[in-house]
Amino acid sequence: MKSDHGVTRRNFLFSAALSAGAITGSCSFSRFKFISNSLSTLQNPGPEPLPPTRAYPEMAAATVAIVGIKGSIENAVREAVAASGGMEDFEKGQKVMIKPNATTPSKSVTTNPEVIRAVIRLVKERGCHAMVGDRSAFSDLEAMKTCGYEQVCREEGAELYPWINSDYLRFFPKQRYWTDGFRFPKILTEVAHWISVPVLKNHQVTAAEFTCCLKAFVGVCHPEDRFQKGDNALHQKNISEKIAELNLCSRPALNIVDATNIMVHGGPGGLVKPIWVRSDLILASRDRVACDSLALATLKFFGAEKNVELPYVQKSVWDQVQIYRAAELGIGQADPAHIKIEDAEVPNFDQIQGAWREESNQ
Repeated sequence: MKSDHGVTRRNFLFSAALSAGAITGSCSFSRFKFISNSLSTLQNPGPEPLPPTRAYPEMAAATVAIVGIKGSIENAVREAVAASGGMEDFEKGQKVMIKPNATTPSKSVTTNPEVIRAVIRLVKERGCHAMVGDRSAFSDLEAMKTCGYEQVCREEGAELYPWINSDYLRFFPKQRYWTDGFRFPKILTEVAHWISVPVLKNHQVTAAEFTCCLKAFVGVCHPEDRFQKGDNALHQKNISEKIAELNLCSRPALNIVDATNIMVHGGPGGLVKPIWVRSDLILASRDRVACDSLALATLKFFGAEKNVELPYVQKSVWDQVQIYRAAELGIGQADPAHIKIEDAEVPNFDQIQGAWREESNQ
């Protein structure tokens, strides 16, 4: 498969890995070995995704809030969290992990540190101990510093906890992939709650199509386990189904989406010129599948506005493998009849909701 400029996906990923390692100077030989093993499997892209069954287990109704940033980012985060159900179950003295999207030591494709600052403040106002952590495919601490999270933690009195400091537990989804299981951070079982704070963007490199709450679980998977051999290698053609299975290992108490500045084309990578949209939005939900459905509709709208011609713009939200497979696994709600949207006078909301309501073509 080729990218927009005729570069094979394998070479694209390899170049991206080399570039990131060259920039940081901190990607270990062993990490490159795992990346190399994964890239070698791309010559055999693996089986096609399972077609949607639309047979979802019974799940609670979901609420997704979408709020435009009219004043400060912090106010928008507060409003979105309150509209999505609040944090009444966060109790004084509890430890709370906040997970940004710290994929690389680069601010361009990672969660806005001001969004993280707002979440820290909400957690501390509940009397909880705030921690901030993630695990990049490259240098965890360098990513935390470069992305601004170390400074925000220092200024707000939160604990910076890169997940390289955690022990790991092995989890077996017992589904189609991850037959050898994968490791996830033990710290997620030791805190009372954790909050996922992904950044919404197009994901062009491995046909995942978009990044939001569900794909954020790639950061939950141990970096070495992302580069397994054969059909279990994450960066295969069918990455979206594997992403859904990763989400079985743990459940965040809350999902808060940074949609302040959306990459609608070219993300993440380096060989395709990115297209950005200043959208100034925050989304929040207890349900990561429902949240992703509205986030993806938002991405679709802004992508279409920029004349982006990629599959995520053209297909229905409900035909996205990440969405329907996660719902089939009981991870979250994908029935629009059971999803309530709370919007706070969001510009272009009618068009975003129109994209969300587009019926499946499968």
